Amino acid sequence: MIAFGFLEGSDKAVRLADVSLALTPEAMRSFAAFVAAAAAEMERLGPDYDHVHWQDYPGWDESWPDIQLTKVYATSGHGS
Repeated sequence: MIAFGFLEGSDKAVRLADVSLALTPEAMRSFAAFVAAAAAEMERLGPDYDHVHWQDYPGWDESWPDIQLTKVYATSGHGS
């Protein structure tokens, strides 16, 4: 697993050493369901899986950040 993100105003991904999410219980349950659904989608699609956005998942709230869950890109430097 690797964590990466984008600095505001930049389109260059940076590797993150630590990720903190400040969540309400409601948001945490929604995020947990999103992660479980993304894992099922990854298994279903196999190598065709690329990424999913939390903002596209039912129950996402506009006040929450969008989080993308991606497959591991071994050749792009986003290793496992």
